[in-house]
Amino acid sequence: MTRTISPFAAAGIAVTVFICILAAWLVAGTPASVRGNLPASPAAAGKADETVPFTLPQGASAGEVGRQLEQLGIIRSGRQFELLARLTGVQGSLSAGDYLLPARASALTVLDRLTVKEAVPVLRVTFPEGLRIEEMAVLAEQAGFGPREEFLAAVSRAQLPPGLAEYLPPGVGLQGYLFPDTYIMPVGSTMDDLVAYMIRTLDERFTPELRAGAAAHGLNPHEALTLASIVEREAVIPEERPLIAGVFYNRLAAGDRLGADPTVQFAVALDPESVRTYGWWKKELTILDLEHPSPYNTRLHPGLPPGPIACPGLASIEAVANPAETDYYYFVADAKKGDGSHVFAVTFAEHERNIALYGSP
Repeated sequence: MTRTISPFAAAGIAVTVFICILAAWLVAGTPASVRGNLPASPAAAGKADETVPFTLPQGASAGEVGRQLEQLGIIRSGRQFELLARLTGVQGSLSAGDYLLPARASALTVLDRLTVKEAVPVLRVTFPEGLRIEEMAVLAEQAGFGPREEFLAAVSRAQLPPGLAEYLPPGVGLQGYLFPDTYIMPVGSTMDDLVAYMIRTLDERFTPELRAGAAAHGLNPHEALTLASIVEREAVIPEERPLIAGVFYNRLAAGDRLGADPTVQFAVALDPESVRTYGWWKKELTILDLEHPSPYNTRLHPGLPPGPIACPGLASIEAVANPAETDYYYFVADAKKGDGSHVFAVTFAEHERNIALYGSP
């Protein structure tokens, strides 16, 4: 994911650059000769846009390259070039080849021109939390990894690592086992490569500590991912995830139904005709939908469904591993606020009152 540079990191970078320039100055004579505006040497005299051909031999050291550049008059000091290469850590990244270098250039400019760059073309795809694998397939196709059907085929071929594989019930697919994140891979990577990477990332992010936390609440890794997927689809406000997980744990402890509408949406979407008409997550559920006989329908069946209904993110997995200790047994979306938050209740009477007060805008 995209990262920003903190003020402390930016200060560290500035200090590093200053040290490089100061050290190079001790060799070359003036800060200007490091940054640019060099006095022209006899060989480099001419127009400002004049270039000098230079061949960097395979395996040449920074010192050797610096001496050649100095002899050609491209830079003022070969020792300065070598020192800058060491200080910036690129002495092993000089790229052999033929170049046309500026006749009046700074050591930093030339070093940048001769340094190996990240030139491998890449594919980038971002998967938001809470998607089904079918929705992920569309994003992977749009990112250039290949047809969406190949993504689904790759999922069907994929294998879970030890620690996850032994908990997967027979006949249950890998819904919920592809970690949502941003993935950057070289062009030419296959759907199998991408899916394997996503599973490997889940295995790493779903740490032993998180698995132990879920186990302390009676859930194995598969069950934890299943509950996390429901929390992912229910929660909008980050701080509510542990509360929602706590409510579901209370219902599980009572042997009750979870009553989660996202599981009904998942069950309804098992019908391709419904998907064509309403998409993967039907917004307006009917009485018939709520009575859908699928084992994924937690409105009808107590306990957890057979498997995850979507791919949960880390925050929802953490909420399941570390739920809020609460007496809440009910929650309803606060339609008046309309920000995705919920109102929680301990008793059914309180819940009915909350529905009357907050259940409609």
